[in-house]
Amino acid sequence: MKRRVFCLSKTKLLALVLAPAFFAGGVLVARPARADEAADVAMARTLGVEGFVLAEGGNCKEAIGKLEKAEKLHHAPTTATRLGECEIDRGLLVAGTERLQRVVHEPLPPNAHPAFVSAVARARATLDATLPRLASIRTQVSGACTSPTLTVDGESVSEAAIGAERHIDPGAHRLRVTATGCYPFEASLHLAEGQSKVVEVVLRADPSAAPRAGLHPASGEVRRDDSERGTIVPALVAFGLGAIGAGVGIAGGVVVASSTSSLEGACENKVCPPAASADLDRAKTWATVSTVGFVAAGALAATGLTLLLISPKTDGKQTMRAQATFGLGSAGLSGQF
Repeated sequence: MKRRVFCLSKTKLLALVLAPAFFAGGVLVARPARADEAADVAMARTLGVEGFVLAEGGNCKEAIGKLEKAEKLHHAPTTATRLGECEIDRGLLVAGTERLQRVVHEPLPPNAHPAFVSAVARARATLDATLPRLASIRTQVSGACTSPTLTVDGESVSEAAIGAERHIDPGAHRLRVTATGCYPFEASLHLAEGQSKVVEVVLRADPSAAPRAGLHPASGEVRRDDSERGTIVPALVAFGLGAIGAGVGIAGGVVVASSTSSLEGACENKVCPPAASADLDRAKTWATVSTVGFVAAGALAATGLTLLLISPKTDGKQTMRAQATFGLGSAGLSGQF
């Protein structure tokens, strides 16, 4: 009888050893039930084994892609730990340590497969060795503009991270800070493993940029513009309305004087005949109008004076002239603004 000898390659042998661990992942890790879940688990197992084989062969660059797909299809501590290790191997220390942190803090069921328990212990050991290698930066922004935007290596960073210490992979990086109305700030830096660095960013106003409300384009000094400070026009309007009130008061006084003169001849001993009642009512009405006009004129004049005192001085580039006009029974305001 002939004996058959089977020779397994390293790749096939590793696949046979890892397959039970991935199968346990499909049994022990709780997931929402779906009709195609079994297919996802099977595909994740295949991709995971392929990723493991590549990683064990020193090819983490290609292994990362397969392990990432396996994790998206079906999470398992074994896959996540090997993926995090590969990310660290490729210099992605921040991504790798964050992934391993999740593995370490993920609770395992009491009857967890030994491969899962081993993966968590391996993740913890890798974390202990890698965390001290993380670099960090703190970006301090000051200057003329507010609400800056920070990008690191072309990736946007949350505004909340500005001014706070932020972990970053060791190596070369490019920082860019922009803000409306200011020149952009760019800086290149190289961080060694475990190094912390503070980047001071001073934003300077860009005179060619469209000025924002409240920002002086040349110096970046915050100033109130003319629309915010106001002008002397409100004061002149108040004076003009006061002049109209005074005109009404004067016109009413003239009418009262005329009516009183005619009543003096018709009314003896301050007793007026019925025929003079119309002139008497007219005199009373205009006397009230005249009083109201003078009172309003006084109030508006006081208002105009107050507005004039608190309004900004003209800079010589703007000329304003106003003149009140009066006539019998009329008044107005004319001028140049």
